[in-house]
Amino acid sequence: MFEKFLRFFVENSRMNYTLFVLVFAVGIWSYNNTPKEIFPSFELDMISIKGSYSGASVDILDRMAVSEIEDNIKNLDSVDVITTVISPGSFSIILELKKGVNKYNEANRVRDAINLVKTDLPSDMDEPTVNALERSRSLMDVTLTSEKYSTDELKPFADRLKSQLLGVDGVKDITIYGDSDKFYEILLDDKKIKAMKLNKSSVFEAISTLSYIFPIGKIEGEKHYYLSTFNGAKTADAFASTLIRVGENNIYLKDIATIHKKYEDSSTLYSFNGQSAISLAIEQSEFADAIKITQKIKKLLPEINKSNPDIKISIADDNSERILDRLNIVVSNIILGIILITILVMLLINFRMSFIIAIGIPTSFVIAALYMYLSGYTINMISLVGVLIAIGIVVDDAIVVSENIQQHIEEGYEPKEAAIMGAKEMVKPVTVASITTLFSFLPILMISGTMGEVMKLIPIAVSALVIASLIESFAFLPIHAAHTLKAKAKTTSWEKVNNIYYSILHFFMDWKKSFLIIFIILVPLATFFELKSSRFQMFPKFDASDIKISIKANENTKLEDAFKIVQSIEKDMIENKKKFFIRSIDSVAGFRKDTGDNTENYPYVMYMTVELQKMKNANFLDKYITPYLSLYYDKEGRERTKKSIEIASELKKFIKKKDYQKNSI
Repeated sequence: MFEKFLRFFVENSRMNYTLFVLVFAVGIWSYNNTPKEIFPSFELDMISIKGSYSGASVDILDRMAVSEIEDNIKNLDSVDVITTVISPGSFSIILELKKGVNKYNEANRVRDAINLVKTDLPSDMDEPTVNALERSRSLMDVTLTSEKYSTDELKPFADRLKSQLLGVDGVKDITIYGDSDKFYEILLDDKKIKAMKLNKSSVFEAISTLSYIFPIGKIEGEKHYYLSTFNGAKTADAFASTLIRVGENNIYLKDIATIHKKYEDSSTLYSFNGQSAISLAIEQSEFADAIKITQKIKKLLPEINKSNPDIKISIADDNSERILDRLNIVVSNIILGIILITILVMLLINFRMSFIIAIGIPTSFVIAALYMYLSGYTINMISLVGVLIAIGIVVDDAIVVSENIQQHIEEGYEPKEAAIMGAKEMVKPVTVASITTLFSFLPILMISGTMGEVMKLIPIAVSALVIASLIESFAFLPIHAAHTLKAKAKTTSWEKVNNIYYSILHFFMDWKKSFLIIFIILVPLATFFELKSSRFQMFPKFDASDIKISIKANENTKLEDAFKIVQSIEKDMIENKKKFFIRSIDSVAGFRKDTGDNTENYPYVMYMTVELQKMKNANFLDKYITPYLSLYYDKEGRERTKKSIEIASELKKFIKKKDYQKNSI
C-alpha cells in the first residue's frame, strides 16, 4: 500500500514538483498572515469582583463587605482560588476557575451569589460589579502635543482621531488619558434678568428643560450654570441662539447669558516628555497581528496630520517593536542552525546530500506554518522554542531516508527505483521514532492553569514539525533524491574516526566491571550536586525596553499638584536623557498600576513609562548574525549599552535624592 503511494509521487515528477511549489507558496503566505506576538494568546479563566465604599478603611471594608462576599462565593464548586486586594475605599476579588468551566456562565452565578448578600452590605455602598476577565493586549500609545493649541483645544481632535483609529482592523479599544467630558458654562447676567423683569427660578427651570436625557448638571453660586451637551446644540453660538420660554416671555438664551463650551476637570492629566499632552492608549484584538496593525496606523497618522500640521502626533511604547526584536533573535538562530547543519552534512557526508536536506528543512517549516495558520495559533516565542527543539528531528528524518536511498543507488539500482526502495524501508523506523518523540511531549499538554496555556504550544509546534517532516521525507524527498543523488558520489571517509571509536569501545568492554561501578556511583552523585547548585527559573529574564514607575503621594495631594510632581521628574530625567538612554517619557497623574496589574484612580497617584533606546549589539551573534539572518531587523536607534535592570536601579536612586512632592507643591 505504501509502496504505491511512494511510486505515485516518484513517477509523477511534474505533479510532485508542482505540488511542492504550491505547498511552499501557501506555507510562506500562511507564515506572513499568522499573527506574531511575544507570548501566546489564551483565555483567562478568571472572574473579577470590584466594589467601592468611599471613606472606608481597609479593616472596615474587609469586615463589612469583603468577608461577606467571600463567604458566599466559597460555596461555588467551580472556584479554584480566591485572591483579594483591599485598598482604602475599594476592593478587588479575583476568582480563578477550575479548568473547563465556562467563565461567562459562572459570572452570572457569582452575580446571583452577591445579590443574596446585598442586604448585609452597607446601604450607602456602591453595588459590586462582576466581570469575566479578558486579557488586555496593549499595542501602543499615540500622543498629541502642540505649541499652538491648549490641552482643551486638543480634545476634540483626540475624539476624532479615536474614531478613525477604531476603524483600523484589529484595534479593539482605545483609552484617552488627559481627556474629560464637555459642558456648557452659562454665565447669567443679573442686570439683564432684572431689566426684563424675569424670575430667576423660572430662568433656571427653563434652562433645565434643554437637557432631557441626562441630569442638568450643577449650579455654582448664583451666576454659573452647567448643562449636559449630549443632546441639543453642539456649538456655543448655536446654544446661545436657543429660544426658551420664561413665564409668559419667549427669549433667546444669549439675551440673558454668555455661553462658553468648556471641559470638566480631568480625572487624569497626561504629560509627554515634560509637555502637557493627550494620549490614546490603543489595545489590539485577541488574535490580531500587532505588526500589521502598527503598519496600518503608521500609514494612517501622517494622512490625518496633514489637515492639522500644528499638532504633533507621536508614537510611544510600541509593543510591535518588542515583538519584532524577540522574533528576530529566535528566527535568526533557527536560520543559523539550518545553515550550520547543511554545512556539516556537506563536510561529513557529501554536497548532494546536504542540498536535499537544505531543501527539506524549510519545506517542513512551511508545512507546519500552514497547520499553525489553519489551527488559529500564533507565531511567538514559545512556539518558536518548539521549532528549535524539532530541528534535529527534521534533519534526522531527512538524513536517514536520503542515506538509505544513496546506498541503493550505490548497489546499482536506477535512481527512481532506489528512491522508492530506500524510502519504503525507512517508513516504519522513522514513523515509530517520530511517534515516540510525540509521546514524550504529550505530558506538557496536561499542565493546567495559565502556565499550561503558555507551555502547550511547545508540543503543538513540535508535533506540527514532526508530522510535516514525515510528509516531506516520504512525499517530496524521494523525487529530490532520485534527481540529485548519483552512484559513486564522493563521501567523507570515516575510517579514522571509526578506528578511534572501536578502540574506546574495546577499552570499556575490557574494563566493564570498573566502568559500570564508576558510572553507577559518579553519574547520580554528579546529577544530585548539579541540581542542588542550580537555580530554577521558568522563563529567563528578557531585557525590557521600558521602565514603569508607580508613584503614590500624600492622600491630600490634588490632581494638579500630582501632575506637577511627574512633570518635575520628567524634566530632570530629560536633562539626563543620554545618561539613562531615554527615548521618551509619558506620565499620567490620577492613575497608576502596580506589578500585579492592579489599578488605582485617585488624584494623588501617578504612573510613568520611561521608554529606553534599543540595546546596542554587544556579542558576536548580535553583531554579525542577527542583523543579516533576521526577517524584520531594524538597526536604527540602537544606542543603549546598559541593561534595563541597571538603568532602573540608577533611576530609583536618582528619584530618591530629590523630594519632588515638597519641591513641586
